[in-house]
Amino acid sequence: MSPTSAPEIFRQLADKLSYVSEEGFFHHLVRSLADILKVDHAVVEHIDSHHEMATTLAIWSQEAFSEGGTYALEATPCQQVADLSTYFISSRVCQHFPNDKRLNLLNVEGYWGIAITAPDGSFLGVIALMHSSPLVLPIYADDVLRIASALAGAELARQLAESHTQERLLYKKRALQRIGRHNETLVNIINEQQRFQQAVVSVATAVSATSGEAFLHQLTAHMAEALSADVGFIALLDEQDSDFAHTLTLYVNGELQDNFAYYLPGVPCHKVMVEQECIVHEGAAIMLPKESNGALNWVNGYVGRRLDNSHGQPVGLMGVMFKKPLDDVDIVRNVLQIFAARAASELERQRDEVRIRQLAFCDPGTQLPNRAAFMRHLERVFADTQSPELALLLLDLNHFKEINDTAGHDLGDLVLKAVASNFAASLTKDEFLARLGGDEFVVVCPGVGAIGALAAAQRLCDSIAYPMLVEEHSFELSMGIGISLYPQHAATPLELLKHADIAMYQAKRQKLSTCIFEPWMGRVVAEQLNIAKRLASAIAEKQLSLHFQPQVDLNSGQLIGAEALCRWHDEELGDVSPGKFIPIAEERGMIVALGYWVIEEACRQLAEWRALGHSMPGQLAINIAAQQFEEESLVANLLDSCASFSIEPSQLSLEITESGIMENPEKAIAMTEVLKGKGLGLSIDDFGTGYSSLAYLKRFAADKIKIDISFVRDMLTSDNDRVIVATIIAMANTLGLETIAEGIESQDQIAALLSLGCNQGQGYYFDRPLAAEQFVQRWLC
Repeated sequence: MSPTSAPEIFRQLADKLSYVSEEGFFHHLVRSLADILKVDHAVVEHIDSHHEMATTLAIWSQEAFSEGGTYALEATPCQQVADLSTYFISSRVCQHFPNDKRLNLLNVEGYWGIAITAPDGSFLGVIALMHSSPLVLPIYADDVLRIASALAGAELARQLAESHTQERLLYKKRALQRIGRHNETLVNIINEQQRFQQAVVSVATAVSATSGEAFLHQLTAHMAEALSADVGFIALLDEQDSDFAHTLTLYVNGELQDNFAYYLPGVPCHKVMVEQECIVHEGAAIMLPKESNGALNWVNGYVGRRLDNSHGQPVGLMGVMFKKPLDDVDIVRNVLQIFAARAASELERQRDEVRIRQLAFCDPGTQLPNRAAFMRHLERVFADTQSPELALLLLDLNHFKEINDTAGHDLGDLVLKAVASNFAASLTKDEFLARLGGDEFVVVCPGVGAIGALAAAQRLCDSIAYPMLVEEHSFELSMGIGISLYPQHAATPLELLKHADIAMYQAKRQKLSTCIFEPWMGRVVAEQLNIAKRLASAIAEKQLSLHFQPQVDLNSGQLIGAEALCRWHDEELGDVSPGKFIPIAEERGMIVALGYWVIEEACRQLAEWRALGHSMPGQLAINIAAQQFEEESLVANLLDSCASFSIEPSQLSLEITESGIMENPEKAIAMTEVLKGKGLGLSIDDFGTGYSSLAYLKRFAADKIKIDISFVRDMLTSDNDRVIVATIIAMANTLGLETIAEGIESQDQIAALLSLGCNQGQGYYFDRPLAAEQFVQRWLC
């Protein structure tokens, strides 16, 4: 029994409880619970007031309804629920209750029961879930059962109150019949009693097939008609100020009226809220709220009944008013009590439905529609034949992970909430905004093409163009937006979303704010997916190889070390450039695994050379990706690999890019100190491209700075590049660090570097990266 995700559970609950089955409320409830929570049996039972007998109202067992019955509560799980409000036992329930015949008959293994309580808090019965194997439920099953319990409590209380009232009416009818044989007036009273009884029964049936606002309108109209009342109404307490109420439905002389808000103190409705009921026999008009503007100044009689939720808290009231003064109000009170119970249960159901739909379709962090709500909306827009075109914009914030890492996830969530607010403010009423998850948002723009989509994208970009102030912190944000258009780019909602995702990926790769989908992008993504799939297999099966590029002393030309560089030859793809597969490894989360393979292979190769009698001078440099540098297991992995091949840690040097260090400089500083303490060398790679702070740089426990190839390549023809190289060398010397230049291709570059104080280098001038055997022959023999 695989647990369902929370949003899916609440979507199912919202859908299943949004209508009432012809089978009856409790039959519909048990069937829905069994289906949603994937259990074999679900049952609703009424418990008598003495907690001695249980009567099964509905049971769904093994995909079918079963006959119920009445049984003694003693020595059953239901007795535990009656005593404890809830009872759960995941397995072997039959062994705990050997005398419970039903458990043994159904071969029940796991059991979970929850109490059903009336709106006033009194215990009425039990909802139980049973399963033929150990009971494992989704995390949100508690909420599902609580909602089901509240609905069942309101409905059961209504049915019991209705049954009790009908019994009283029947008793009075029979008594009056005995007397009325000799009294024509009493016969008329009997007929009046019958009319009320029939009205109650007909209303109970008439409104059972509807729900929501229509239900309450119909309920109020039938109530006024049944009681021959001139006014029928339902009013709700204001959620912000309990001194105010607003009518939810109001009928005057059979006509639905406009709703209005009114002040409670001093009017009969206020007494209802305090005392649960209020009766005014005559002269009610002078007490009615002034907000009615004299429209009810003809009213005499008033009867109101408070509406409470399942926790016994007042939420509103229901009432009737009469043009004539009231004499006997017993029947009015009893019938109103039935209708009030029905109205309260519907209001509770509506509030629970709002909550479960919010859980199912609302993103809790931003209060925007979530992915499920977005897909529903997009499908509806596609189905709308009046919308010949539409645009889909997929938004992804750039480098948002850095905010979470540096400022914390709590502040990051507040930033996302502020971003969502800015996005929403920039859109028109027809444009639909949702959060897909993480830092991804989506916008549906109906009835627009490429020009309209680009205009919407610009408004979205402008909405976060200025630094965002959150909790006294300032954040500069940017994003990439992918746009796909219907019908040009897709025929289905999923295809449209897929193509917007591809366009957004291209926008981020090309460092653009916005990119519209083009067919070639799909082919590029397909190629990358294929490379990623084969690369994952190559890493797992260790099908890559290392090449080695010599590092030399610029004065003597002697070998002083080497850099290990990863190479990949695939049977299908051939030789795949590192410039192609390394970015894919980073984007697809494979770079850490690749990095650990490089460490192991480098140690193995050094051990193999040693066994062959070859000793490499200096250190073998290994490139470490930023993601791997942040791994807590990096040091342990390095030391384990060294130990496995009997390699001294001092034989290795780690190269990490300047920009990689600056992603989390404080952590990088701590990590470099640990690595240096273990004897490993450390070089800052591609220096000059990462905009590092000197305040941090002087604290790094590094040995060398590698001058980026982009500066070395043009240092003889570009004064700016020559100045940058000179500055890097001077700064390194000041900090006591060595410098090594990348990409040397001529003797003139060597002479210039030596004149500036750089004594080490590597590049094609000395040699290309070589396979292990070639490197041995050319540099170690």
